[in-house]
Amino acid sequence: MPIARKVFETNKQAAFDFLKKIQTNVKKDKQANIRVTSGLIELHLNNKDNKGSCVDIAEIRSMIEETQKEVDELVGVTPVHAPFYKVSATYLKEVGDHAGYYREALRYLGCEDAQKLTKQEKHVQAMLLGFAALLGEDIYNFGELLAHPILNALRGTDEGWIVDVLYSFNSGDLNKFREYESKWGVWNDINKNKENLEGKIRLLCLMEIALGRNSKNRHISFKEISEKALIEIKKVEYLVMKALSKGLVKGSIDQVNRTVHITWVQPRVLSPAQIYQMSERVGAWRVDVEKMETVVRENAKEILMKT
Repeated sequence: MPIARKVFETNKQAAFDFLKKIQTNVKKDKQANIRVTSGLIELHLNNKDNKGSCVDIAEIRSMIEETQKEVDELVGVTPVHAPFYKVSATYLKEVGDHAGYYREALRYLGCEDAQKLTKQEKHVQAMLLGFAALLGEDIYNFGELLAHPILNALRGTDEGWIVDVLYSFNSGDLNKFREYESKWGVWNDINKNKENLEGKIRLLCLMEIALGRNSKNRHISFKEISEKALIEIKKVEYLVMKALSKGLVKGSIDQVNRTVHITWVQPRVLSPAQIYQMSERVGAWRVDVEKMETVVRENAKEILMKT
């Protein structure tokens, strides 16, 4: 690949021919064949016109779809997984599929040896993942990314605010997100999607409210949702309906009493604070079970003696 990239700089066709010749020689080796195909996809992704768009985007999509089938047949994680997921993620970034890029980039980082990445590469990966998580449609689970060491590459840099914004989304804190508007406001992709992003954070806020309740206290008033999600009361019902339709929560709406009853929240990777909160609820549940056990044992004495 280093040779192919060098040749590509001066003669694109020669670089393609070079890799295709190697592919012919190794076609009987499945892993080698996948690795060379990933290299060809990489070159196609770098083959751009004057406007900066990929010349062969349709061919790239076809190659990725075919190679994905071969990768799925491999057993375990092999050395060719990381190069494939990397080019697959790059393709999804090119076509503007933020959610797809987010998932594929995390796969790539899960297979790649972090020690092979330079400081700059880690920084770029962390930035792209952060933006993809924010802009990706139907991405409401930030825990996996927040727990990933790749975000450490942003600490102490001008883009360190991305981590703080991700945490504000994960906790459904709209005020904190707005505090960083001077930072994210200069990025066109985020600024023009401000309304959608605030809508996403409100949905996460609803999930966070429900997550913080125990099973005996899942009736949430419209007023509480309105205050915490910073939304008008008349729009609360629509927010809950949207969360229900997206499968983020399950429950029902009581229009008469203006309350929402949540019975289930979509599973997600929790932060340490959320895990601690969950542990307290488990502890309270245990106490309740022990109390019930005592009641049953004491009240069942007479029945057991008669039996």
